[in-house]
Amino acid sequence: MRYVTYVLTPQQGYFDPGERVLSEYGVTLRTIQDTDFLSDGTIVTRREIVGDREDAIRALEHPSSNVFEYMLSDVDESKILQMHYQPSELTTNLLEIHQRHAVLLDYPMEYTGPNSAHLRVSQIGSESELRSLISETRALTNLDIERLGRYDPSDGQPLIDLTNRQREVLSVAIEEGYYQEPREVTYQEIADELGCSAGTVGQHLRRIESQLMSTIVLGGTSRTDHGAPSTPDRSAETKPSR
Repeated sequence: MRYVTYVLTPQQGYFDPGERVLSEYGVTLRTIQDTDFLSDGTIVTRREIVGDREDAIRALEHPSSNVFEYMLSDVDESKILQMHYQPSELTTNLLEIHQRHAVLLDYPMEYTGPNSAHLRVSQIGSESELRSLISETRALTNLDIERLGRYDPSDGQPLIDLTNRQREVLSVAIEEGYYQEPREVTYQEIADELGCSAGTVGQHLRRIESQLMSTIVLGGTSRTDHGAPSTPDRSAETKPSR
């Protein structure tokens, strides 16, 4: 098995019109935590966003967003958006390519770059399947490979499966004293150092800790337990179906 991490950059600057609308209202997309492509061609997804709640609601209810229903929950310093929407032709085609190949998506997918216009994706599969998927994807949008290598969950190397971003987060957390007793730094202080949200830092550290513990206890790294978002600390905002 092989793994690949690549960055997608749509030529028009966004994958779906709803992403453009969110950006115009000052809402930043952070991650895609889960996506389900339904038989009717619509999508149910869970994403992490950062921005003002009222601005996010106005963007989600804008006609151009093509959102049928949504739920917005506050988690740490960010928000978790669960929504059902009509995807663009580009997004539909990208998901159809994924469904045609025997590969696994490694969540979360991360928005990067100016205006969160790029999407970092990690996948696991055979070399032939990944090669074919990348070729078909490049026919639709720009794709730049960041990492490519052998995937072996039993090789006993705790850090081999960490992305560059995870290594960066872990390095800052250690240097700033997150793992000291007593703890010397918070998620927010680490986030300020890295230029991201406290929720993103927490998500990265939980995944890193899960992988390292799997290595110690089971003798191999694990990419399957990414965890669910923490319980919202305030009431969720829900928009009913149209």
